Amino acid sequence: MDPWDHIRRAAADKRSGAVEIAARAAQGVAELRSRREVLRAARALLRAHPTMAPLWRLLTEALEGADTAGFAERLEADAAAAADAVRWIAAKRGNVVLTHSSSSGVVAALESTRHRVDKVLCTASLPGGEGRTLARRLERAGFCVEVVPDAGIARACERATVALVGSDSVTEQGVVNKLGTKLVALAARDAQIGCYAIGAGLKMLPARALGPELPAAYELTPLELFDAVLTERGPLRPAAVRRAVARVAIPEALEGKKR
Repeated sequence: MDPWDHIRRAAADKRSGAVEIAARAAQGVAELRSRREVLRAARALLRAHPTMAPLWRLLTEALEGADTAGFAERLEADAAAAADAVRWIAAKRGNVVLTHSSSSGVVAALESTRHRVDKVLCTASLPGGEGRTLARRLERAGFCVEVVPDAGIARACERATVALVGSDSVTEQGVVNKLGTKLVALAARDAQIGCYAIGAGLKMLPARALGPELPAAYELTPLELFDAVLTERGPLRPAAVRRAVARVAIPEALEGKKR
């Protein structure tokens, strides 16, 4: 397949998560042969998905001349390890997990602790309704699932034992995810249950790259509203997340490509 077919498909994909989209984009980016082509790909991908940190990290490596042929495998391995870190927060049986939007990382986490999860509460996640899609996927996988209206998030948290969400990116300021994530985190705190985000290392991104305004369907939830961010290194508290983000450098050449 022509590398630009992979890139165009990744740019046009509005249903998959950050890991899946970046993995598809990596197939095309790995075959680009010049800096000019990488910047052209960046324009298409970042305008379509400006909040997806794995795309920023992929394009950064490509601009720096790194071999990105194995990027998708690294990303998927890190995402799987981050999902497996849920074992630290679901040590006991009988968990009722509240989740928002649709995250492949959350699905992987639920599957890795299946014997400890009694029920999954999926918010409808409007606009888009990704939570309903996730609920059908989990039902097919054998989970007991209930879809709850977004307006009922606070009440759902009172029934849950833990809240678990995915992320498009994790910055030094907070977790960028679907609109409504902050409400989940606040409701979880009010209900006195744990709230965690799954964010592998390749989802770490300086807030500067995203700019002052996020797309209308996304929001930033402060790190302090989460008990931890689950990474391939295990759960990280806010200070550790900030140190990890501080080690990530994004070329200036990329920063104007999302506009």
